[in-house]
Amino acid sequence: MLIIDEKIIELDELADRVAAAFMKLDVVADFKARKLAFESDDELQQKLQTLEENRDYITYRPEIRALQQEILMTDAIYQLKIAENDVQMSLSDLAKAISGVISDAIVVDENLPLKKGGHHGHHH
Repeated sequence: MLIIDEKIIELDELADRVAAAFMKLDVVADFKARKLAFESDDELQQKLQTLEENRDYITYRPEIRALQQEILMTDAIYQLKIAENDVQMSLSDLAKAISGVISDAIVVDENLPLKKGGHHGHHH
């Protein structure tokens, strides 16, 4: 049974403050803006809906494969993925900082697909 004491409550409040501070980071604001742009692009959303409705036929319909390629090449999706990767990198950095306080032996799985390429090699 978990015993709730002042230290657990203090840790919970600290976690809330860390989360609130993280949400105020520029990288999170950029991600939110990119996500809103993606969701607000009616033409792109219609194409995504068409793709989803025809996903079972992608092997047999070259126009659906072409639509998928077109969607993947849109700037809105590219920018959203970059922003998402930046948020993941910031979360990873935070997790490494927290785990490093406990022990250098704790490994944080970054799982950042874009880390080695693009502007992420010189990330701030």
